Amino acid sequence: MPFPLKPLLLAAALALSFNVSSSLAAHPHDGPEQGLMQRGPHAKARLARAANRHPELAIVIDLRRLEMIYRRQGNEAAIVAMYQDLLKRTEQPKLHAFAERRLQHAERVAHPEQTIAELRKRIDEKLATLR
Repeated sequence: MPFPLKPLLLAAALALSFNVSSSLAAHPHDGPEQGLMQRGPHAKARLARAANRHPELAIVIDLRRLEMIYRRQGNEAAIVAMYQDLLKRTEQPKLHAFAERRLQHAERVAHPEQTIAELRKRIDEKLATLR
């Protein structure tokens, strides 16, 4: 008498999917208010409230808006100057770290060949450690 493999596999798949779906639904961070990339009036209002509570966030938002305007105009030098000026004018650690990250990004955008070479080198090094 052959062993009924298909019903057994089906039962196992259903049991597994039920356990996974019930554990995902029970996760406390899955509510609609927990999304990081929400859009719309509620997300804008939440961002505005956060910016009112945290002045450094308001500064970062305005800096990013300026950066987007400068980038649309093709004025990469103004972006670099803006973040270098921020580094000179503030001692706040979060703003310093933000400005340094954005300067690094501007450097990568300004010199894509160098960035590609560095990334390829990093990939080769990581692949060598995996072997």
